[in-house]
Order: sequence, then structure tokens, then C-alpha cells
Amino acid sequence: MNSFTVEIMTPERLVFQGEAVSLIAPAAHGSLEVLSGHAPLSAALQAGKILIRDQSGNVRTFENAEGGFLNVERNGVILAVEKVVSDH
Repeated sequence: MNSFTVEIMTPERLVFQGEAVSLIAPAAHGSLEVLSGHAPLSAALQAGKILIRDQSGNVRTFENAEGGFLNVERNGVILAVEKVVSDH
């Protein structure tokens, strides 16, 4: 499976940067899954779990505490959130 770059940022720091084959995030109108080759998209996020699966099948989990925005671009996905905690 093809991978893409994921970045999770807060106003204070870059929380995560890595490669993923799948990302699931809590969008304002329901869960949103992004795979490699996804069309460009911007979406508001609500509080909830962000799941990032890598090529080995490992899943990183982050808890988005306060919402934010997700932007899917050709080269990857950027999540800009107010506050996030890593559950690993």
C-alpha cells in the first residue's frame, strides 16, 4: 500500500510527523478516513481519537481534546489542533 505524510500540530509544537497508509479523524460531521491518493480536502475536526496506521500495521492513537482542522494535500495530511495527547 502507498503511504503519505501525516503531521499533527498544536500552536505550541509539532506533535507527530510520520508516514501512514491510513488516517481516521473525528470530523465535525462524522469520522473521516484518508488513504493514499485521497482528493484534496479541508475539514473541521471535533474532539475525539485520531488513528494513524503505518505500513507495518501498527496504529498510533492521539486524543484530540478540543477540535481543529484537517487539510489533505497531494503530499500528505496536516492536522492543526488546539490540544492533543498521544496514547501510543
